[in-house]
Amino acid sequence: MDASDPRRARILATARDVFAREGFRRAEVKTIASAAGVGKATIYRFFDSKDALLLTVVEENLTTVRDLVLRELLSGAPPLTRLENVCRAVARFLERERDFSRLLIQEAGEFLGPIQERYLRLVDDNLPVADAFFEELRREGYFVALPTRDTLLMMVNLLVGTTYTWVLTGEGELEQQALAYMAVLVRGLRAS
Repeated sequence: MDASDPRRARILATARDVFAREGFRRAEVKTIASAAGVGKATIYRFFDSKDALLLTVVEENLTTVRDLVLRELLSGAPPLTRLENVCRAVARFLERERDFSRLLIQEAGEFLGPIQERYLRLVDDNLPVADAFFEELRREGYFVALPTRDTLLMMVNLLVGTTYTWVLTGEGELEQQALAYMAVLVRGLRAS
């Protein structure tokens, strides 16, 4: 079936909400179908299984995050401003898509292997852009201690940990927390 079919997008958005609300194992495909306004068979025409549906939800949202990051990294702003804008854009997305954030945290353990594989593929596919960006920062004395990939993973880990705590506690604004922690990281990784 065509990936541009509006039913597919409706199914994915509904699945994200239902999985986040009910948990993956308790969620039923018929519930997703009903809420998306399609038949159960339509879901299986787009997705081989409920597992495939979950992994597609995760992959498409990770792709959206990647696109946000690339848009900010490729802007004409100074490097530290771009880094802050990346942090803001991702945090805003995760706040706006709270159901996706909750879903990722709830279901990541059971699907860790496939989610990790998709995530690392996105990182590696976009490493040349990240390398060019971090080279600009290195010329200014930032992030000189680690290779780009390690620096990138450390920053993502910081944001994921912040998101995890935010989802669990429901306290504060994710964007402000993420910016505060990222500022500490940037200061701590500046060459003397």
